[in-house]
Amino acid sequence: MLKISTLLIIYIFTYSAYAGPYIMTKHEFKSKDSEYNATVNQFRFGYDQKIDDWTLYGEVGGGESLPNSTSLGSGTSLLSYEFGATKKINDKFSIKMKWEGKDHTDSYLEHKFQIKTKYRF
Repeated sequence: MLKISTLLIIYIFTYSAYAGPYIMTKHEFKSKDSEYNATVNQFRFGYDQKIDDWTLYGEVGGGESLPNSTSLGSGTSLLSYEFGATKKINDKFSIKMKWEGKDHTDSYLEHKFQIKTKYRF
């Protein structure tokens, strides 16, 4: 029984070695044609977990959308979310999928779903 308990504890600790919380920032500088028109600054808390060949992650945070010529703290606040997964198929090919949303305080949700593939030569 002691051996089974020891193996179970070792499994839990090695399994959780592939997971963890993190903090990240994201800064977007938006422009239309060649005219700069807005900045979006975000601060997020995230957690990722490796399960077999997949790495799953989730991030939640807040931020501010600043139109051109607006000072920090006077823009529109927002809540931001991102959830996704990555998988390394082999040494040369990988895939990443994510959903990202920004919930603006003026009552609209801006969101996107994105799939990226990468092949290394």
